[in-house]
Amino acid sequence: MSMRDQAQRPSAASQQDGSQIDLTPMLDVVFIMLIFFIVTSSFVKEPGIEIFKPQATTTEACERGTIIFAVDSRGDIYYNKNKVPVERSLRVAEAAKKEAPQANVVIQVDRDTPAFAVEKLIDTVRPVLSAPPCISTDDEA
Repeated sequence: MSMRDQAQRPSAASQQDGSQIDLTPMLDVVFIMLIFFIVTSSFVKEPGIEIFKPQATTTEACERGTIIFAVDSRGDIYYNKNKVPVERSLRVAEAAKKEAPQANVVIQVDRDTPAFAVEKLIDTVRPVLSAPPCISTDDEA
């Protein structure tokens, strides 16, 4: 066999390398999709307290409600796991509105929350409201 014949015929090792699948492009696509979903996802800030919501017989879905305040049974207001004085709730709502301009205010109340505390919170954040605030309840079982 001449050198020319040996150079034209692929060796067994090179034939085996050609039959393997290169996963690099697939991994690139997976990482690009992962980055896309992380960047486009929105994160909801939870109020961070345990409350027992009142039950409601009729409910409507709250559209774009992502600014979530919670009012416990003592009338204390919470936002993002921090207790917030009612006087500061407007500044907190304004900052949250800058992050998500289309967001609406949702108020989670406890069954024993005094009504005046909720009214005072609504009156305080009224300047940033683009729609009536939503009151979060449990569905009737």
